[in-house]
This record gives sequence, C-alpha cells and structure tokens, in this order.
Amino acid sequence: MNTTDQAASRADALYADYMGHLYGCPPCQQESYCPAGTRMRAAWKCAQAVAMQAYRARAKRLQ
Repeated sequence: MNTTDQAASRADALYADYMGHLYGCPPCQQESYCPAGTRMRAAWKCAQAVAMQAYRARAKRLQ
C-alpha cells in the first residue's frame, strides 16, 4: 500500500466514524452539530485534503 492509498484509507475510515456519529447523535441529527461532531468533521476534511495532496503529488511524479 502506498502513501496515497494509506491517506485515502484514513480519510474513508474517518468519514465512516463521522457518519456513525451523525446517525447516533440527536443534536447532530438536527441542524446544529455537537462539539464531537464538529471535531470529527474537521478531522475528516483534513484527512481528505491530505489524501488529495498525496494523489496530486503522485500524479505529478508520474507525468
């Protein structure tokens, strides 16, 4: 598994955790997020950005 795959896998795992939280958290099921949901969403978005950076770097090296 390369760095790009690892980063994407981590982002996928964080997304699954975040979605699991949303389904079980009454405040998150409404329009506002709880502090834990906000932190989980931020972690997922950060991991998603890292995965995209790794993908772009890999694509650039392969050109």
